[in-house]
Amino acid sequence: MQGEYSREAYLNNFGYSDSGTIGLIRTDRLSQYLSTTLTANYETSNRAVVDDPNRVVTDPLNIGRRTRTLMGSYQLQWQASARDQVSYGAQISHLSYGKSRAAGLGGIPSNYTQYGADASYNHSLDARTTVGAQVTVSAVRSQFYPDSRTIQPALTAKRQLTAVWAIDGHVGMVFSHIEGPFAKSTSSLGAGINLCGEYPRTHVCFKFNRDTQPSGYGPLRTMTSIDGQITQRLDEHSRIKVNAEFMRDSSGSFSTAGAPLLRNTKLFLGSADYDRDITERVSAGFGGQYKWRSLSGFPDARSYTGTIHLRAKLGRI
Repeated sequence: MQGEYSREAYLNNFGYSDSGTIGLIRTDRLSQYLSTTLTANYETSNRAVVDDPNRVVTDPLNIGRRTRTLMGSYQLQWQASARDQVSYGAQISHLSYGKSRAAGLGGIPSNYTQYGADASYNHSLDARTTVGAQVTVSAVRSQFYPDSRTIQPALTAKRQLTAVWAIDGHVGMVFSHIEGPFAKSTSSLGAGINLCGEYPRTHVCFKFNRDTQPSGYGPLRTMTSIDGQITQRLDEHSRIKVNAEFMRDSSGSFSTAGAPLLRNTKLFLGSADYDRDITERVSAGFGGQYKWRSLSGFPDARSYTGTIHLRAKLGRI
């Protein structure tokens, strides 16, 4: 079990933002070849008008609004042979909205429940290469807006390129259907790739992902992200981390009460953090973040953040 709470307050204007989460993970090995994983998670967040301490608010209608999410999943993994692995899973999540502290953004949020199931097969060709296939089925039931469903078949692969570099990813199609009086079906490309290198003192990762996600404001959305991260261990007790990420979030047009909703967002995040061990249990450091965000119908926004932190490890080490 793990939990976390974070709160960020401004010196003046804009109020505060907070978020909290508590999760439970249970893993059981039923036999030498069969294992299961059960997870449950609850999260609540009061997303600030300008910024949120833990996550990017890519939908302008979520800004300043309390959200609550309850999630659960069950996964079954079967080691069919020394080279073959099969897994099956089921997921359910429910998202609900509270009142908004932001004025003038419009839009009526709709609580929704998402149901999902997935299956995957992986085969090891040799010690360095694994290939496979997966399929994910998802259905969204919305309180106010049309329901939707998606089917995402994909091919997967993983390859240890060298002793340092490894690559893995998936590519497939996303078949979506939105129900209701203006029902429509669409198909799009779904893909993701991770390229990571592990040196004695340096960890490097580059990631690309494009997928479809549900929304509480109407249609399904398409999220595209590119991320790069470098972690450098300067010596035995200090390290530095640099991260850059670009995200694009969009969906088809949708309107309620005759007013079109704002559905397109672009965002860039850049950050750097330094951390040094003071004792075996305590570390301290500082960092900074730059954020640029573009929302349809609003002026572009930029923010600069500086932080000083102190971390302590509790319990046994």
